[in-house]
Amino acid sequence: MRLNSFIAKCGYASRRKADILILDGMVKVNNVKVYEPFINVSEKDNITVNGKIVSLKKHVYFLFNKPKGVTTTLSDRFAEKKIIDFFPEEFKGIFPVGRLDKDSSGLILMTNDGGLCHKVTHPKFLIEKEYLIFLKGVFTDKDGVKVKKGVIDGDDYLKVNSVEVIKNKKFDTVCKVVVNEGKKRHLRRLFKKVGFEVKELKRIRIAGLELGRLKPGEFKIMSRSQLKI
Repeated sequence: MRLNSFIAKCGYASRRKADILILDGMVKVNNVKVYEPFINVSEKDNITVNGKIVSLKKHVYFLFNKPKGVTTTLSDRFAEKKIIDFFPEEFKGIFPVGRLDKDSSGLILMTNDGGLCHKVTHPKFLIEKEYLIFLKGVFTDKDGVKVKKGVIDGDDYLKVNSVEVIKNKKFDTVCKVVVNEGKKRHLRRLFKKVGFEVKELKRIRIAGLELGRLKPGEFKIMSRSQLKI
């Protein structure tokens, strides 16, 4: 198995993060520093990351309804409430699959399976994520064309796959949107560029997995086969 894949499967980090750790000289194989993510290793090798031995472990999977105000960045020591705080100590090796910013809520996958994380988050796999988005102002068909066409914001090209107006009030709009990318604050930045303040953002689906009746702060254990990703 390639070294970066091994580290990901151990649940230490995603494959992309493993590449960075290796290139930064943080990984040793049999007490020798290595800088090549693609060398082959096996369970017989002694592999350490930041001085900590890593080994293959059983993968676990959770659907979690992240409440608003909770951060998904595990290393943020200034966060009042981190996503990992909702899980028992025995699952402290898990990590969130992708981003959901502090001010947003809804469905997020938690796992120690770096391979699954890579598949869900890498744009080439075109994994759909669906959101309810609450906007200040009246969203029109012309605005829908704009967000589907996309905008440039800094170095990023931001767009949605589809947008559907669910409710239009006098001064507010609720939309359902689908994307298959997850750039930082993707939807908030996109809608701001076309003139709308996002009042609330809630993820309700990842691929075929739906938030359903999970309450904020609740999680559900899943098997790998149930994920169907």
